[in-house]
Amino acid sequence: MLGEGEKKERESGTARKELDEMVGLASVKTVIHKAIAKHKINKLCMEKGLQRDKASLHMVFTGNPGTAKTTVARLFAEIMKDEKILSTGVFVEAGRADLVGEHVGATAPLVKKKFKEAQGGVLFIDEAYSLCDGYDNGFGDEAINTIVQEMENHRDDVIVIFAGYPEPMQQFLDRNPGMRSRIAFSVEFDDYTVEELCEITKLMLSRKQMTVTEEGMKTLKKNFDSVKESRDYGNGRFARKMLEEAEMNLAERICQMDETEITIEVLTTLEESDIPAIPMETKRQLKKIGFAC
Repeated sequence: MLGEGEKKERESGTARKELDEMVGLASVKTVIHKAIAKHKINKLCMEKGLQRDKASLHMVFTGNPGTAKTTVARLFAEIMKDEKILSTGVFVEAGRADLVGEHVGATAPLVKKKFKEAQGGVLFIDEAYSLCDGYDNGFGDEAINTIVQEMENHRDDVIVIFAGYPEPMQQFLDRNPGMRSRIAFSVEFDDYTVEELCEITKLMLSRKQMTVTEEGMKTLKKNFDSVKESRDYGNGRFARKMLEEAEMNLAERICQMDETEITIEVLTTLEESDIPAIPMETKRQLKKIGFAC
């Protein structure tokens, strides 16, 4: 699994296969495939002279951090290019700082600039609710109003994906009546299960030509299970962080060995002693909400 925000060059036509091979995300994959199929059939019907409305493909991705929202959005952009639905498949990320100006008249041009950058591809607005000000008619509202307008103006050549936590996203959609009506698909990203995090870890290790001992994986699994209920549970990000720390521990352990003892197996195998302990801050959070470590 690619980390959120991480970019990888891949051969044309392989993005859909990569999406299908991602761990978990069954409901996400189903919605993505249905959206693509619906658009393709609509296009085919119109080519054959049947009356069909040009369907919008704007989406909302909701889920906790580390659930692969950015990775899926990036793959979706490439799939849409491969399917010849979008012309460039470009993927443009934007946040409040990219879309909200600091003075009167500055906001609308910023929004239009981002839509121009995303032409033929996907405009991904992460934590979209950060656009909402604590008061009415602020620059944030201007940005939202302009986004709604541009979504309609560019409905054929830009797909907008809003992403963030579920509850704040609902408040964001309620901010502008025209916003919700332009969202065609709502995609929910569930937290990964402990078993899925173990699968993700094994996949990340295999891509590094590494492995982990059985006891090491048991310790990792115990770590994943321990933090599942913490406020800062990071899903795939937590798995990647555990792995990165384990690799550093492995490197430190090997540096203390005699060079004659260092084999390829030693260099590429994480042992139980390499797996880091749960951070103390996370343990404190678990105790506060009533979970024992």
